[in-house]
Amino acid sequence: AGTAALRGQCPNAPVTGGAAKNCLLARSTFGRNHPVRLNMKASFSSSGFSLMSWLAALAVVAVVAGAGFQMTRVQQAQRREIAELREQTKEVEQLRAEGKELPKLRAQLREVESVKKDAAEIHQLRNEVRQLRDEKQQFAKVQVENAQLRGALQQQAQAEQARVQQQQAVAQFQIANQAQAMKNACIANLKQIDGAVQQWALENKKFASDVYSLQDPRLLAYLKGSKLPVCPQGGQYVQGASAAALPICTIPGHTL
Repeated sequence: AGTAALRGQCPNAPVTGGAAKNCLLARSTFGRNHPVRLNMKASFSSSGFSLMSWLAALAVVAVVAGAGFQMTRVQQAQRREIAELREQTKEVEQLRAEGKELPKLRAQLREVESVKKDAAEIHQLRNEVRQLRDEKQQFAKVQVENAQLRGALQQQAQAEQARVQQQQAVAQFQIANQAQAMKNACIANLKQIDGAVQQWALENKKFASDVYSLQDPRLLAYLKGSKLPVCPQGGQYVQGASAAALPICTIPGHTL
């Protein structure tokens, strides 16, 4: 029954023992028409499933299985290596693409730096313009203050000039009044002197053509205090050419 089952390539009939295990191993390892399986079938048929044939077949199966397993591992390693190479290729392509974009990025970076520099210059210019505006406003304020101060100083100068002019006018008026008063006093002195001369000539029976001297004690006796009066402005009194002539003062304008 076991031989018939193996010859029929392990049909659905129950198979037990080592033959069943070998059959299942052969079916799982090789296909229906695989050469190894056909050789096993022929060997089983020709030798009546001898022990040596069975061991040889089992060794062949083990070797083939090991080789298949090793090949599978190699294939898996190759697949992993290929996958890694593909990833590396993708990375290389990506790096190449990034390398192509690098000049653009550098140009953009330079443009950004230029924009930053322009922005800094604009900011500096704005600060300078703001400072100039502040200085202009301050200058305008100072000009207004200077104009106000100049106006105040001008008003003060005008007031001072008016005060000085007023003082000068007062002083001139006072001087003029004082000069007039001194002139009037001098003329009064001349009148006293002429009155004393006339009194002297009358009492001493002098003629109009007679001369006299202001230093004559007899003439001075007719004056107050028996002395010749003094001109307020420092003038000198001079007798007339005769008793009929009027005395004069050396100050111009001090005349009878």
